[in-house]
Amino acid sequence: MGVELFDGIGWTVISLIASPILWLAILVSVVIGIRRVRRERNLFRSKSRNQRTDIFETLLPGLLVGIVLSAISLSLQVTVSPVFIVAFTALAAVTLVIGVVRFNLPLWPLSVLALIGWFVTDDRVGGIKEVDATTLLLLASLTLLAELVLVAWRGQKQLSPSLVLSKRGRFIGGLSANKLWLIPLLVIVPGSSLEEWFPRFAFPEYVPLVLFFPLGFSFLFTGKLPAELMRPLIRGRVITLLLAVLLTLGAYVTNREEWLFGLPLLLVLHIILHQRVKRLNRSETPIFLNGKRGVVILGTFPGLPASEMGLVPGEAIYKVNGDFVDSETSFYEAIQKHKPYLRLEVMNHNGDVRFAQRAFYEQDHHELGIMFVSEPGNRRTKIRTLQ
Repeated sequence: MGVELFDGIGWTVISLIASPILWLAILVSVVIGIRRVRRERNLFRSKSRNQRTDIFETLLPGLLVGIVLSAISLSLQVTVSPVFIVAFTALAAVTLVIGVVRFNLPLWPLSVLALIGWFVTDDRVGGIKEVDATTLLLLASLTLLAELVLVAWRGQKQLSPSLVLSKRGRFIGGLSANKLWLIPLLVIVPGSSLEEWFPRFAFPEYVPLVLFFPLGFSFLFTGKLPAELMRPLIRGRVITLLLAVLLTLGAYVTNREEWLFGLPLLLVLHIILHQRVKRLNRSETPIFLNGKRGVVILGTFPGLPASEMGLVPGEAIYKVNGDFVDSETSFYEAIQKHKPYLRLEVMNHNGDVRFAQRAFYEQDHHELGIMFVSEPGNRRTKIRTLQ
């Protein structure tokens, strides 16, 4: 018993380290970080945070959620075949290689595998057919639960300031979420099926192996603050999750494969609900837009004066020592005019005004730590138009 336990743990560790999805996801997160830092420097002449944070974002939250879901998976004895693991890994790898974060949605490879198992009669996909409808729908439910938790927990954290153009050619600010999470989920594979693949090795009766689920979340917040748009985003995922749970229960109770047709429907519903929130976001008047409210803050740097004064993204600096400002240029001109004291009138998006003040020293003007909505620092930067 003890030897089998250590064998099982050993194969689990090997499946964790040897999975190409793990290394591909790390590579993609490195690319995401490099692109983000380059874009921020082109737009704002600085970066909001180090690119290593994108790697941590990919690995750590997904690992914590994966540990909890693995406990559920093992308690429910979610069992799959080696062919299923290989096929799912191949499809997920293709999505990662494409490089578009929002395409990383576990529902689509699960849907493809369900349709293959349903329509393809070739013996080579027999291993996919071995995974029953209840297990496929349960995997879909677990990944939707993971997405719900991660979007609610991490969806509005560490957002990247960005710029887009309005239809009239004005620069609009936005906060971009472009996150890739990697969820390791423990599933059970019969040792006998592994011995068919690796006849030189002896396996325990059941082997827990790691199946990685890459999960992408991409959203550009321009019409409302992230906290306001997170509610409909989360609501959409709750609806999809509840439907997935009902489909899983239906498949479990009736033991019929027809419930698998619910997987593509879940995918379509997920996309529709997400796009609905994007349309809501675009239909609103942009809040990150300089004008009568003053010059709008897109971000602040931790530890610098702006952060210590409590300035937050979405607020607008209305007046500097009594002088109205409506652009980054007029803001810094007003500061130079009124040294050595800084008194800001700050307006939130509801029109409420508060005051922020501090002593202002000669060396501070380059280190206030504010990212404003303004023209890009590098004028050659390609900026897309908000549709």
